Amino acid sequence: MAFEKRSRMSCLLVTCAVVFFAPAAQAFDETLLTPEVASRNVPKEVEPYADPAILENLAPVRATFDNLAITEPADTINPRMTSFAQQMAKTIYEPVEGRAFLMAGWQLTSTLIVVGEDGLIVVDPGESDAASQRIIEDFRATTDIDLPVTAIIYSHRHPDHSFGSAGLGVTQEDVDSGRVRVFAHHQFMEYLANDASVVGEILTERTAYGGATYLGQNAEGLVHAGLGPTFAGGEISFYAPTDTVEDELEVEVSGVRMVLFEAYGDAEDEIDIYFPDLRLVHGSETIQGETFPNLYTLRGTKYRDLVKWYKGVDRLLSYAEQSDAYTHSHMRSWVGNEFITERIRNYRDAIQYVHDQSIRHMNKGATREELVDLIQLPESLANDPWLQEFYGSVAHVVRNVYNGYLGWYSGDATELAVPAFDRRAKLYVSAMGGRDAVLDIARQAIEAEDYGWAMEITTHVVRADPSDVEARQVKADAMRAWGYDQSNIYYRNFALSGAAELDGSLDRSGAFNFANPVIIQQFSIGTILENLRVKIDGEKAAEGDVSIGFVINDRDEEHGFTIRNGVAVFDDEVPEDADVTLTLPSTVIYDFVLGRATLRDAIEDGTATVEGDADAIFTFASYFDFAPVTINLAGR
Repeated sequence: MAFEKRSRMSCLLVTCAVVFFAPAAQAFDETLLTPEVASRNVPKEVEPYADPAILENLAPVRATFDNLAITEPADTINPRMTSFAQQMAKTIYEPVEGRAFLMAGWQLTSTLIVVGEDGLIVVDPGESDAASQRIIEDFRATTDIDLPVTAIIYSHRHPDHSFGSAGLGVTQEDVDSGRVRVFAHHQFMEYLANDASVVGEILTERTAYGGATYLGQNAEGLVHAGLGPTFAGGEISFYAPTDTVEDELEVEVSGVRMVLFEAYGDAEDEIDIYFPDLRLVHGSETIQGETFPNLYTLRGTKYRDLVKWYKGVDRLLSYAEQSDAYTHSHMRSWVGNEFITERIRNYRDAIQYVHDQSIRHMNKGATREELVDLIQLPESLANDPWLQEFYGSVAHVVRNVYNGYLGWYSGDATELAVPAFDRRAKLYVSAMGGRDAVLDIARQAIEAEDYGWAMEITTHVVRADPSDVEARQVKADAMRAWGYDQSNIYYRNFALSGAAELDGSLDRSGAFNFANPVIIQQFSIGTILENLRVKIDGEKAAEGDVSIGFVINDRDEEHGFTIRNGVAVFDDEVPEDADVTLTLPSTVIYDFVLGRATLRDAIEDGTATVEGDADAIFTFASYFDFAPVTINLAGR
C-alpha cells in the first residue's frame, strides 16, 4: 500500500468535467490519473511525541499495563496510526501526588479520580460498566485507596463519558439519597434527549461507521479510536444529574474544593473543572485529546461554533495559567505550567486560524470545496504535537464553517436545478459512456492509486442501480484501499465500514444505541412525548384531526397532542377540546416509546383508563412511524 499517497478530492471536479463533456467514443485520458499528494493526513518523517523535551512534561506514572490499541505495523494501516497508538497503553498518571490520578487507556475516555477526605470524585465514568469496573479495580489495587465514590462529574453527554457509573459501585439509591452527587451542565439532559430521542437512529448508525464498531479491532478494522485505544462497549448505566452548572459553580465535596465552569468545546454542554488546592485543571474536551480537534464531527452533529470553542479555550486557559498540572478527558496527563499553557494557547489559535481564514476566503467568493485547498495551518501550529490530524482535520472542518455561516448553497443556481437523486446518477453514467466504461475508468484509477476518483465515479453506477454487485465491489475495493492509507481515524473507519457495507460483509451488531432504554428512562415524560413529534408520518397524518390528552397519575403531570396538517403539536397540558384523555402511569409511556408494549395493551389490562372516544387513541397511534429500518451510508 502506497502510504505516501492520498487522492485529492479537489481534482475530481476537473476530471469529471473532462469526461462528462468528451464525445462518447473518445478514450479516457489516463494522464489525468496523477493526483497531487495532499499535505494533510500523510506520514511525516518524525514520529509524534519522539522529542524527549515533550516527554519531560508527561505527568508522573504510578503504573503501566497493556495496550488495547493495535500497535503492530501492517500493510493495511498507515504507520502514523500505529505510532500514535503506542502512546495509548493503560497508564495511571499521578499529576498530583496521592491526590489526583488519570486512568488513561482502559477505554476511549481517560477517567480522572480525585481523592478526598472520605470519598472519590470521578470525572467521566466512561462508556460502559465493565470498563469502569476494571478502572476502579486497577486503581484500588495499585494505590490501596479504598474510599467510596461520593461525586461523579459528566464533562458532557457523549457516549464515552457518562454511562459507566454502576461499574464504580454507584447505585440509583446512592444518587437518590444524596450519598453520591452527580454534576453536569445545566443543559446536559436537553442535549442528551436530542441525541437519544430526536436523531438517535441515524446517530447510532453513523457513529458505528465512524468508530468501526462493525469491523472489530484488528489490522483491517479499528486500530485505535483517535482519542483513546478503543471504545469499551457493553452494558451501560446512567443516572440523571443532581447538581447542574450554569456559568460557574464553586463547590466542595469530600473536602475537595472545585470550580466547575462552562467551557464550550466538543459539545455545547461541556464543563471543565479547576481544583484550586491541587493547582490542577481538567480540560475535558474543550481540548480534545492530543490531536487536531473535531471542530465538526463526520459522524454528524449540529454546527459547532468555532468562535464559541476558542473562547471556551480562553476560559480554560485562564485556569491553566494558575495550574501546574493538567488532565483532560482523552489521552495523557501533563505537568509544567509553561508547557501546558503553550499547548492550550496553540490549540486555541489553531481554531481561530481555521475560522478566520475560512471567513476571509468566503468573503472573496470561495466555495465550500475550494476552502479545502486554500486553508492549511501555518507551520508553527501544524508541527505542534497536539495538532496532528489523527481525529479532526482542517479539510473537513472548513466545509462546516461554510455551512455554519452560509448553509449548503454556493450561490450557483445550478445547485437548485440538479436532477433528482437517482436520475442524476443515471445521467452521469450515460454521459460517461455507460456502466462498463465507468467501471473500466474506475479500475484504471485504482491501479493508479487514485482511489478518490474511483470512489466518485462508481458512486454514480451504484446509485443508478444499487443491486449492481460488480459496481459495488469496485467501489468497495477503492474505498477500502483509500481507507488503509489514512492516518485520521474517521477517514479510515468510514471508508472501511462503507466498503464492508458495499460488499456485503458488514456485521451490524454491537453499536452504541443512542436511544438505549437505560438513557430514555431518565428523561421526563414531557421530553419523551414532545420528541415523538419527529416520528409522525406526515403523509398519513396530512388529513388527521385528533387531540389527545395524557394524565400521568404517578407524577402529577398533564400533556397533550393535537394532530393537524401532518404535524403533531405538543402541549404541556391536556387540550381543552381533547377527543380522548388517557390516565395512566409513566411506565406505560416508557413502554410505548421503547416498543415494549402498546397503548391498547395498557387499556385492555386496566393499567390505563379512558375518558372520551377510545377509537381516537388508536387513530392517534396509527399516525406514528416506528418501523425499524436498515440505514446504508455508502451504497446509496
